[in-house]
Amino acid sequence: MRILVVEDDRKLGTLLTQGLREDGFEVAWAQDGEEGITKGTEGEYDLILLDYMLPGKNGFEVTKELRGAGRRTPILMLTARDAPEDLRAALSAGVNDLMGKPFRFGELVDRIRSLAADPVDRT
Repeated sequence: MRILVVEDDRKLGTLLTQGLREDGFEVAWAQDGEEGITKGTEGEYDLILLDYMLPGKNGFEVTKELRGAGRRTPILMLTARDAPEDLRAALSAGVNDLMGKPFRFGELVDRIRSLAADPVDRT
């Protein structure tokens, strides 16, 4: 399973990338919104793990651009923002699921597997 991690925090990005690889995933890492859009439109991924707060374009903007480019890859957004309006905005932008920070890695892997296994037409 191929995952694109879009995370600007170097420490968290490294931990996510290494942890997911240890769990058997193939992982690419983008460190800002623009790079996330580029990799997300040019590559084929089973899931995009997307931070909300990114330099340049935030996670909502990245999601809207990917969806606008026809990408239907499931997106799991990581965020410290948990107000109901943030959840509504994320879902309206096209995010499939939202997970608050901090999180347990095991729960993250479970959500990744669940979203990637969902039989959605991604063409």
